[in-house]
Amino acid sequence: MKKIALLCFFLCWMQDSWSQKKEPFIYTNAKLTKVLSDLEKAFAVKYSYVDSVVSSQRISVPKKLYSLAEINTEIEKQSTLKVIQINDRFYSINQVESDVNSEKITHLEEVIVEEFLAKGIQKTNQHYIIYPQKVQTLPGITDADILQSLQQLPGVKSPNETATGLYIRGGTADQNLILMDGIRLYHPGHLFGMISSINPNVEQKVNYYNKAVNSKFGERVSGIIDIKSTNKISDKTKINAGINALNADVYVQMPLVKDQLGLQLSGRKSYTEWLQSPTFNQLENKVFQNTNFEDFDHNNQFKFHDYSAKLNFKPNDKTEISLSGLVIKNDLDYRNVIKTDSVSNQKMNIENYGFSLNWTQKYSSTFIQKTLIFYSLYSFDYLKKQDYDTNKFEAFKKLNRVVDSGAELNFGYQINEKSVLDFGYQVFGNDISHLFNSYNQDIGVVLSLKHLYNVTHAGYVQFKQDFGSWNLQPGLRYNFYSQMKATSVEPRFLLQKTISESLIWQASYERRSQVLSQVRENATNDLSLENYVWVLSDNNEYPIQKVNQFSSGIIFKKNNWLLDIDAYYKNITGITSFTLGFLGQNGNDIQQGKGFTKGVDVLLQKSAASWRAWLTYTYQDSQNRFSTLNDGNYFASNADIKHSVNIAFNKKWDNFLFTTGWFWHTGKPFSTINDSGAITSYNSERLPNYHRLDISGSYQFQNAKGHTFKIGLSVYNLYNRNILISKELERNYATVSDFITPSYSIQEFYSLGIMPNVFFRVNF
Repeated sequence: MKKIALLCFFLCWMQDSWSQKKEPFIYTNAKLTKVLSDLEKAFAVKYSYVDSVVSSQRISVPKKLYSLAEINTEIEKQSTLKVIQINDRFYSINQVESDVNSEKITHLEEVIVEEFLAKGIQKTNQHYIIYPQKVQTLPGITDADILQSLQQLPGVKSPNETATGLYIRGGTADQNLILMDGIRLYHPGHLFGMISSINPNVEQKVNYYNKAVNSKFGERVSGIIDIKSTNKISDKTKINAGINALNADVYVQMPLVKDQLGLQLSGRKSYTEWLQSPTFNQLENKVFQNTNFEDFDHNNQFKFHDYSAKLNFKPNDKTEISLSGLVIKNDLDYRNVIKTDSVSNQKMNIENYGFSLNWTQKYSSTFIQKTLIFYSLYSFDYLKKQDYDTNKFEAFKKLNRVVDSGAELNFGYQINEKSVLDFGYQVFGNDISHLFNSYNQDIGVVLSLKHLYNVTHAGYVQFKQDFGSWNLQPGLRYNFYSQMKATSVEPRFLLQKTISESLIWQASYERRSQVLSQVRENATNDLSLENYVWVLSDNNEYPIQKVNQFSSGIIFKKNNWLLDIDAYYKNITGITSFTLGFLGQNGNDIQQGKGFTKGVDVLLQKSAASWRAWLTYTYQDSQNRFSTLNDGNYFASNADIKHSVNIAFNKKWDNFLFTTGWFWHTGKPFSTINDSGAITSYNSERLPNYHRLDISGSYQFQNAKGHTFKIGLSVYNLYNRNILISKELERNYATVSDFITPSYSIQEFYSLGIMPNVFFRVNF
C-alpha cells in the first residue's frame, strides 16, 4: 500500500503546468468577485483575498480578447487594489488605499504560501490561516472540521484519533489555547472529542500559531487556535444548511439595518438519540471501549448540540461593535441492569458556554483600539448511581467547574509603511473547583475537594519592522499572577530573511507560561473516557508551567513546488505526574518534573491547475524527567511520536473533487507492570506502528436560481485496519491494601474501524 501511494504521488508530479492564453471578456459594472471567479476558471489560476476588501469593488471592460496580465491591470486601474503575483498560478489581492484599515494597521505580515495543502489554507511569516468554508475536501473529512483540518499540518498529531486531542510539537491538548471571538473553550469537542464542537460551516477565520506567537497571546504553552467569525454585514439573507451521518446544522446571515446592523445565527444538533447510523456505531465502538456501555437507543442516549449567535454593529466607518454568544453541550444518560436486584444509571453533562463583546475604534489612519470583554464557563457533571432496592444505593459524583472572564485593551500604531507597534493591557480571572464525592443511603465521603482562583494582569508590546529583505518582529509580555504572587517575563522574537524570490529563512524564539492544566484522576468510575479535571496552579503542588522554544527553518517555492522545513527545540518546567493517584490521600505524592522536545517538520508539495499532492514528515523526540521516578533519568513522554508521514493527493474534475491520504506514524510509548501491579518501567516500550488510508469525494452544482448544492462521501480507515493505539495505567482500588501500596492494571484501546460518512449541503 505504501509503495502504491508513493508511486501515485510522484507520477502525478510529472504532469505539465498550464500555459498562458487570451480569453474573451465583457463586463459592465460587474462585481469583482464574479470577475475573479471567471478568471480562475479561464486561466486555471487562484486568487487569495479578504472578502470584505473585494466584495464592494466593481469593474467594466469592453468586449475583446484579454490576457491574464491585461485583466489584472484593469482591476488595479479601476479599484483601490493591488494584484500581486506569487508565482505562475497564485495571485494575492491587497488593499492599497491609505484610509483607515484595521488589517493594515495591526498586521505587517506576508502571505508566504497562498494554498498550503488545500485551497482555504494559507501560511504567513508568523502563523497559518484557515478559512473553513473555503477549504476543499481533505482526506477522510466531510465538513472541514477545524481541529481535524489542523491535523493535516506537519507537527500536529492526535495519536488517540480524536479531533480535540492535539499534540502540537510535543505539547498536550490542555496546553493549547482555543478562542472563539475571544471566548475561551475548555471542551471543544463532541462525542468525547471525536469531532470538533466548532461549527465549520460558520463564516470564520482561524489563525493557528505553533511558534513565534504574538506577545498578545498568553495563557497556554503550546498551540494557539484563534477563531474569529466574520464581522461582515450581509447585504441579503443567506442560509447555509446541511446534514451528515451524525448531525444537522444551519447557518444564517441576515441584515437588520442596511450596512449597519447584521445578525448571524448557527445551530448544530445530533440526531443520535433517535437514529444510530453506521458512522455513530463505529464511533460508539471506539469511544466506549473498556466501559459497560453497549447499545444506545431512545432510552440509553448520547446527544450533543452547539449554538452560536453574533450581532455586528457598524454605526460609521470608524467603529465596529460585535456581541457573540456560544453554547456547547454533550449529554449522556445510560441505564442498565447489573443483577436482578441491581440497576446502574450513569449520567454525564458537559457544557461550555460564554459571550464576548468586541469593540474596534479607528482613531486615525495609523492608530486603532480593540477592546474585548469575555466570559466563559465550563461545567462537568458526572453521576454514577447503583440502586439495589428501594432503600439501598451507592453513588459516585464528580464535578469540575471553570469560570474564565476578563478584558483586553489592545492598541495598534502604524509608524510608517514598514513599521507597526502593537501594545496593550489584559486582565483575566480564573475560578476553578472540583469535587469527588462517594455516598450511599447512610454516609457520604468527600474524596477530593478543591477550589482555587487567580487574577492575572498582563501587559505586552509587539514591534514589526521591514528592513529591505529582512523582517524583524520582537515582542515582550509580562504576567503577574496575583494570588500566587508570581511573575513571568516572556520575550518573543521572529527574524525572517528573503534570500531570493524562491527562498526564505526564518528563526524564532519564545517563552510562555501556563497556570491552568488538566490532571488525571483515578477515582473509581466506569467512565474512563473523561478522567481528567482542570486544576489551577498554586505554585506549590501544581507549579506554573513554563516553556522556551527555539526554531529555525526555510521555505522554498518555485515552479509550483513548495518545500517547508522547520526544526525546533522546546524545554518545559512545572509538569506533574500522579504516580500514586490524583486524590492525594494515604501518602499519595505529586511528582514535579521537567521535559524537552526536539524535532523537525517537513512539507513537500506540488501544485497544478487541477490537482495537488503533498508529503509531510515529522521527527520528534519528547522526554520527561522526574527526580523520584525512573532513577531520575529521562523517559519518553506520552506525546512522543518519533516519526510520522502523511501522503495525500487531490484532483478536481469540473464540479467533482476527490482526495485521498495515507497516514503513518510510529506507535505510542507505554509503561509496564509486573504480576503484582507495580510499575516496572516508564514508557520504555512501543506499540505497533499505526497507518490508515482515508478518501473523500464531493460534487457541487447550482440550479437555475443560483442555489448551490454539495454532496459528498468520506471513508476513514478504508482498509479497516484495527490496531492497538494506547495502553493506559489505571489505579486499582479493589482492596484496602491498594490504598496503602499502589497497584495498577493496564487498559488497552484500539483504533477506529472503517467509518463511512455522507453529507449534503445547500446554500441559498
